[in-house]
Amino acid sequence: MRKEKHEKILNLMPDIAVIQECIHPSSLIDTFKHNDAIWAGKADGIGIGVFSFSKDIELTLLVDEMKYEWIVPIKVSGMVDFVLIAVWTKRLPGVSYGKVLYSALEEYQHFFLNNQVMVVGDFNIDQKLPASYSGIQGREGFNKIIELLRSHEIESCYHHIYKESFGSEGKGTYYHHKKIDKPFHIDYCFVSKELLKNTQAFYLGEKEEWGWLSDHVPLIIDVSI
Repeated sequence: MRKEKHEKILNLMPDIAVIQECIHPSSLIDTFKHNDAIWAGKADGIGIGVFSFSKDIELTLLVDEMKYEWIVPIKVSGMVDFVLIAVWTKRLPGVSYGKVLYSALEEYQHFFLNNQVMVVGDFNIDQKLPASYSGIQGREGFNKIIELLRSHEIESCYHHIYKESFGSEGKGTYYHHKKIDKPFHIDYCFVSKELLKNTQAFYLGEKEEWGWLSDHVPLIIDVSI
């Protein structure tokens, strides 16, 4: 989160930003001015930061204990109300990224009831990489995650808008070691049907524009409220 990244993100004029591999917001207040923030991570380390840039948007953590690293359920309220599950999935010893994510979504799915929902971030899973979601149900593990979300009518913006199937994405979200020839699709934005219906635009940042800053590109969603 060096200064060049602050400026690049702020140029998007987001109402809310979800940022993985993020230092604590207390270290950013001078260069990354925000109105509200929730951060989860190791003490004196990096984690996931969720930032509000509007005085009309409040963020409230929905759990007392951060059980899953780092899958963070948040209530967004004010000029818009929905449940935000901010994701930067970390692998545990002997447990895949997908298994951690699936366990968290199973436990947190009661937050989905009677709420609009957005699940967004770095899932660290790609349908083409079974090892990234092992331990759920063999090669069907990826589908189990998608089915759990769909059971609450929560769909992937990218796959709905671009009409592509999981594992056959034409655009990558992560470029291993920043190499253009090694794209993976491991970052996702899933939303409830009402949010999807009101989505004005959804797109991925271009590798050529963002590659000098990160091995990931941003996911950008514009929703009418």
